[in-house]
Amino acid sequence: MTHDAVTKLKAALSRVEGERFQVSCEGAVAFAPEDEGARCAWRTGVDAIDTCLPRGGLARAGLHEIEPLKPDDMPSLTGFAFALLCRLGSARPIIWCVTARQIGDYGQPYAFGLSRFGLSSAQIVFVKVAREKDLPFALEEAIKTKGVAAVLGEGARPDLTGSRRLALLCKTHQTPCLFMSPHKDGNRGSAALTRWEITPQMGLEDPRDPFGPGLSSWLVALPRARGGRTLPGLEGSELSNPSISYPWRIVWDEQTHSFCSASLFSDRAAPHGGTKIQPAPETILGKTG
Repeated sequence: MTHDAVTKLKAALSRVEGERFQVSCEGAVAFAPEDEGARCAWRTGVDAIDTCLPRGGLARAGLHEIEPLKPDDMPSLTGFAFALLCRLGSARPIIWCVTARQIGDYGQPYAFGLSRFGLSSAQIVFVKVAREKDLPFALEEAIKTKGVAAVLGEGARPDLTGSRRLALLCKTHQTPCLFMSPHKDGNRGSAALTRWEITPQMGLEDPRDPFGPGLSSWLVALPRARGGRTLPGLEGSELSNPSISYPWRIVWDEQTHSFCSASLFSDRAAPHGGTKIQPAPETILGKTG
């Protein structure tokens, strides 16, 4: 990065530092300097997934990687990542660092689409990184910033040394970092605590809105979980059999801001083409966190 670019980045990050930061959006809540929720596990809300993670959830002070089954699946990774960030239950800002190449390949993000994932565009500090090699530096500076809920990175995955630096900073500053990479590279070393593989699935009908776009749905694998249960990746898995329980088929309920198993919405079509819609199952109406 040039000196001017570094100066501008540090100036932008300094504006979100401080213990009194408050997001000015509907539904936002003030936070204390010591967020009590930061010491709890970062749960997905799906028991089958959380039981495979150490302490029943993701570490709130660690590096977590998310990869697509195919590069074309990258847009769906963004939705999954922001759904995970919503589960943090924090109104603090989120710093999103993305390379210019990613924007060229997949387009500019649509900020107002974040409302589907329980977040506001006012929470997002967007950092566009001109060169791929400058992304690790931008992420390091973002993680060091005080008063942020999380850091999201999007671009080429750092090497082992770079990932170790990010993991150490996450632990030091008690800030989680999600990193999305468009290409799988299982042979490349990484200090990430977890690695997720994602591919989108056909959206399921929302029983409360049968004429709407449906519920976002993904097929999720967990090929890396340090201290937890590591499972096979999506590559070579049986993806077409709806009766299998792994890889996990999950949906995002934007009304309750929670993940749930796709099986909760199976066999819910009205008989003989009727229009009667069953109510949503009570098991998905859990609290965020």
